[in-house]
Amino acid sequence: MVSSERSSNQLIKQIGQRFSRRGWLLAFFLLDLLIIYGIFNNDKLIDAWNFVIRGIGVTIQITIWAFVFALIIGLITAFGRISKNVLIYNVATFYVEIFRGLPLLVIILIFAFVVTPAIVDWIAQSPFDDVVQVIFGANPETISTTALRTRDIDSVWRIMLAFALTYGAFMSEVFRAGIESIGHGQMEAARSLGMTYVQAMRFIILPQAVRNVLPALANNFVFLLKDTSLASVVAVPEISQLTRQYSSNNFRYPEGLLVLSFIYANLTIVLSTIANYLEISLQAEKREG
Repeated sequence: MVSSERSSNQLIKQIGQRFSRRGWLLAFFLLDLLIIYGIFNNDKLIDAWNFVIRGIGVTIQITIWAFVFALIIGLITAFGRISKNVLIYNVATFYVEIFRGLPLLVIILIFAFVVTPAIVDWIAQSPFDDVVQVIFGANPETISTTALRTRDIDSVWRIMLAFALTYGAFMSEVFRAGIESIGHGQMEAARSLGMTYVQAMRFIILPQAVRNVLPALANNFVFLLKDTSLASVVAVPEISQLTRQYSSNNFRYPEGLLVLSFIYANLTIVLSTIANYLEISLQAEKREG
C-alpha cells in the first residue's frame, strides 16, 4: 500500500515537473490563439496578413537552399580544417576566419553590389555568356544581341549565395568539432581492417559525427531562418520586405509588425522545439548506450 502511494506520488511529481517546464509553451499557444482570433476578426490585420504572407515562400526558399549549400560548403571546409596539407588547411582557415569575422549584413551588401556585378561583367565578356543567359531564363530571341546584365541575376540567388558562404563557415566548425569528437582509435581500427581513409571517414567517422552535431545543425537552421530578414536590405520580396512595404504604404506599422512577429515566432519556436527534441533524444540514447 505504501509503495503504491509512493509510486503514484512520484508519477504526479514527474507530471508536475514536465508541465512546469512546458508552461511557456502553453502560454505561447494561448497567445497564438488570441492573435489568430484578432487577425481574422480585424480588417486591418487581415489586410496586413494577406499582403505579408505572400513572402513566406521566398523566406522558406532562401532558408532551405542556403542551408543545403551551407552544409556542403561546411563539410568540405571541415575536411580542409583537419587536413595535414598546409596549403589546404590555410585556405580553409582563411575562408572561415574572413566569413566569421564580417557582419552578415556587410557580406550581403558586398555580394549584392560588388561581387555579383563583377562576376556578371566577366561572364558578359566570356564565351559562356549565351549559355549563362539561357540558364537564368533570358529571352532566346535576344540572347545573340545582348550580354548578361546584373539585373538578370535574381536578387534571391545573390542572397542565397551570401547566406550559404557565411553559414558554411560556421557549419565547418560544427562539423570539425563533430569529427574531432570521435576517438582516434576508431580511425586506426578502421584502417587496420583494410579501409582507406575515405572509406573510414564515410562509413565510420562521419555517421557518428553528424549524429553528434545534429542539434547544433538544427539550431543553425533556426538562426538562418531569422537572419533571412536581412534580405530586405536589397529588396528581396520575403516577409520582412513585404512588411516594410505594407507599413510604409498604408502607415500601419503596428499591424504589419504584429503579423511579421507572429509568423517568425511560430516558425522559429516550432523549429527550436524540434531541435530540443533531437538533443534530448540523442542524450537519452547515449545514456542507454
